[in-house]
Amino acid sequence: MQKRYQVFISSTRTDLEEERRTLTDALLMNQFIPVGMEHFPASPDKAWPIIKRFIDECDFYVLVIAGMYGSINPANKLSYTESEYHYAAQAKKPLYAFIHEDVSSLPAMNVERTTARRRKLAEFTARVEADVVRASWSNPSDLATKVTAALNRAAWDSSAVGWVRADSVPEQFEALHAELLHPCDRLGIRRVSIDGVAGPDMRENLARALTTRIMSTSAVRLLEIYRQSFIEALTDGGHIKVLLPDPQGNFLTDVEESESAHGPRGVKISDEVALVRNRLLDILREAAAPRRSRPGSRGTVEIGYFTTHLRSTLVLCDDHWGWLTMTLPPARAPETASLMLSGGDRSLLNVCIRHFERTWDVVASRHATELLGP
Repeated sequence: MQKRYQVFISSTRTDLEEERRTLTDALLMNQFIPVGMEHFPASPDKAWPIIKRFIDECDFYVLVIAGMYGSINPANKLSYTESEYHYAAQAKKPLYAFIHEDVSSLPAMNVERTTARRRKLAEFTARVEADVVRASWSNPSDLATKVTAALNRAAWDSSAVGWVRADSVPEQFEALHAELLHPCDRLGIRRVSIDGVAGPDMRENLARALTTRIMSTSAVRLLEIYRQSFIEALTDGGHIKVLLPDPQGNFLTDVEESESAHGPRGVKISDEVALVRNRLLDILREAAAPRRSRPGSRGTVEIGYFTTHLRSTLVLCDDHWGWLTMTLPPARAPETASLMLSGGDRSLLNVCIRHFERTWDVVASRHATELLGP
């Protein structure tokens, strides 16, 4: 996306009119948007709020120092130029300073006359030199060349917001859709969660699913958070199939060993797997309670134990909704991104369903499944 970057030019005015004009022309020729005191009201009291707004909106802040300290801001007893510099630093704007290489060569009318103001200027200059990388300049053309060179480099490397033409947005959106959104749409990816949290979508789909397939390293938190939804599904005759790692298998041993290198994890995953079984039994008993159950509506829960598997959490509700969290040790599900999936001929959901069923068939052929009872 083509951007133009806004540049705030901060300097004294009367002594640097030619420099500012030359610099402004050079910035415009290099596709920057220069902003400076030429755009502010004559009254300082009215100008300061506008100055701050322009600094907030700018992408880069350029400070030019020569032989004058400038008019004083009554609010802080500093010059407006120094006040602008402090505000830009506080706003964390990229700062670029350009200091005249030989103030003694400047006309007397462009140099501070009093000792107090020269001291103020020297203190300000020393502070800038200590804070930021600065360059020297000797004449208007030299200044314009050095500023534009520095900003062109910065624009190339920068993640600054910048400005774009309003009529270019549809074109850029179409390009983004073709590169990213269209493939996601074809794959049935409906949402990306950066923290692994599904929210009400998970709760609602689990509660009404006729068949729920879960593949997880432990699923402890899933059963804690959505316990009521599982009970509702079983009460209505739903079927839940859960694939868990074999508590005695090498897969869990490898995962636990890789996670232990990053500090204590707390409960062992093998213990969590046993806990999952107990919680599923508790959910099944609650769904079968006389106050809930209806004739012919009792659901079922099956567990299968796999021996090797890429660590992830996969939740599939019938053939129309899914939630996929890819997790690599030592990260846990809430620390990684998740995908909300929907159906379609070439959807990722269908791939996940086929993967689950194929894994279940392998597990069943090894007699590593069990039907839980209340």
